[in-house]
Amino acid sequence: MKHKSRLIPLSLALTIVALAMIPHNVWGIAAWGRKYKVDCATCHEPATPRLNALGHQFRKMGYRMETEAGENAKPEPYKELGDWVSVRFRTGYAVERFSDLQTAGNGFNKFRTRNGFRVPDVTLFYAGALTKNLSLFAEVEFVDFDETEVQVFGEWFSGNPDHYFTLRMGQMHTLSRIGWAGFDRPTGITTPDVLAARKLTTSPVSFRVGEDQRGVDAAYAFSPDSRVIVGVYNGVNQAGAGNEGNGAGFGDDNNAKDVLLAFEQMLGESGFTLFGYYGTFDQPAGTVVNGVPLPDNDKYTQFNFLRAGATASWVFNLFDPKKVGSSELQAGYMFAKDFYPESYPVGPSFNGKDRTGQGLWVGVEQRLPHSSAVFYRYDHVSRSNEASGGERRRHTLGAVYTYQQYLRLSLEGFIYDQNSDSFGGLLQAMFNY
Repeated sequence: MKHKSRLIPLSLALTIVALAMIPHNVWGIAAWGRKYKVDCATCHEPATPRLNALGHQFRKMGYRMETEAGENAKPEPYKELGDWVSVRFRTGYAVERFSDLQTAGNGFNKFRTRNGFRVPDVTLFYAGALTKNLSLFAEVEFVDFDETEVQVFGEWFSGNPDHYFTLRMGQMHTLSRIGWAGFDRPTGITTPDVLAARKLTTSPVSFRVGEDQRGVDAAYAFSPDSRVIVGVYNGVNQAGAGNEGNGAGFGDDNNAKDVLLAFEQMLGESGFTLFGYYGTFDQPAGTVVNGVPLPDNDKYTQFNFLRAGATASWVFNLFDPKKVGSSELQAGYMFAKDFYPESYPVGPSFNGKDRTGQGLWVGVEQRLPHSSAVFYRYDHVSRSNEASGGERRRHTLGAVYTYQQYLRLSLEGFIYDQNSDSFGGLLQAMFNY
């Protein structure tokens, strides 16, 4: 790596840290804040949208407080539209410098440095517990004039805060973004590489654990802090998307279903998650492999794949929590294995009938007053059977600062060691109301 002397500009991060120490009101209110008459910091730490233990329990129970679950439940009555609808707006700026000249592509010329304002997005949320047992979550994100993303699911809840069962069905996050101890949303802008990358092996399989999908999942909480999750989903299409298309599997390109199994354990604000995911992926028929066009036959095009691993988080007090805030160590590991079709036209250099890969991340975070934090994360992905570029390493240093609760400012600098090394930075402004 030749960019170690070009470390991320710490002055910008330190500026945000200094701002975080300035007192200010924290009385902005989002939809659930309006409904329950609390501020967002009640459920979010260190900053929106990441959840603390109370916020995660609220989400696990179908967006219910403990007083709204069980035999003596008293659901909060519907008051007005503002109790249910929220709006999020995000915009930002990005810059990246590559070690090598990047070749021209569709719609752009060759370049070595790129920078500019990022495509803004606006998201509408309508969510909450409708009755003692039913909940609804709807999210519509407008990214560009021709790109709209939808996440919507219904949820059934039965039980009490100590023991309960939930069932979700729709188009939704699977485990990433709704889990715990590494599977919640990140404090900063970017998600760990092992959760966000579609290529964890050198096979044609394009899949990431963080992909939204269509399907159903069930969870049983046998204590307030422990639950098992089982999910059955359509899977992803040939482009790796789980929420697009209308193919044979109504979104993917086969009728086989993918399966998720996870165990989640909360330990106060800390905890861990164990997970496994087994699925099916179809390579497009007609793709030329070693000079042979693939026939439209599952024996030639249909891959199976496995993803398994664990994440963990430890929140502790390195400094006086009344003056500064808690500290956190977070880590995750994932193993990936892709199984080739029975009659795949392998070449002379092909070794075996599968491809493997693995990835990990380790992060440290210091939380600061007024819903702010600084953090560092190291990502590492290793892919077997790759002649060059099989190792990917990423160093990320960042900070978040919340201003009057409605506005979250995030800054990340990164050094990326891959086939074409690069370094750069991301700045994001996120408004929530």
